[in-house]
Amino acid sequence: MPDELPLSGIRVTALGETIAVKTGSSQWDAITGQLLLDFEVAEIKGEVVFLDTRPGKKEAALHAAEWYDLGEQLMKSDVKGAEQAYRRALELSPEPYYEAYVDLGALLCEDEGRCEDALRVFDQALALFPDDAVLHFNRAVALEGLGRLNDAIQCYERCLELNPSYADAHHNLAILRDSLGDKQGFVRHLSAYRRLSI
Repeated sequence: MPDELPLSGIRVTALGETIAVKTGSSQWDAITGQLLLDFEVAEIKGEVVFLDTRPGKKEAALHAAEWYDLGEQLMKSDVKGAEQAYRRALELSPEPYYEAYVDLGALLCEDEGRCEDALRVFDQALALFPDDAVLHFNRAVALEGLGRLNDAIQCYERCLELNPSYADAHHNLAILRDSLGDKQGFVRHLSAYRRLSI
């Protein structure tokens, strides 16, 4: 027993076959010194109200932003971790999280074996942001990675319909047109690319 604790300050009781020492509101096993907790079951008086512990819209948006920031930090050092963080941001966000879609799709597209996964992400994003030139451009890149060149051309053209000054779309479209033997399309888009890049 601690020296500062007078014997008058303790109470010794039996709890079943255990000897318990009690001081104030605390009690412990007299032999092992282990703290004993009292889990007395009592009837509930009144109504039980369950609290909604789900985060509100503002808190969910903050959590999503934190996951997105983590994804950005992990992009160079831990690709799998970055992917998980972006996916978590998309799950948590109360609103469609444009940047997380773009970055997750681009991350997946960097791995040539995951262009199909990237395409799914871009398709989900385009369902929410159908008139976004960047998403159409990125979808075209994923389609190129899958060898679906005609579909890629359509996406690059849609990107340019939405933003005629998207230089990289002109560049990629020029290369595709050239690979398919369309010299006129090659010259037209390469000229546009050069004009916009100056």
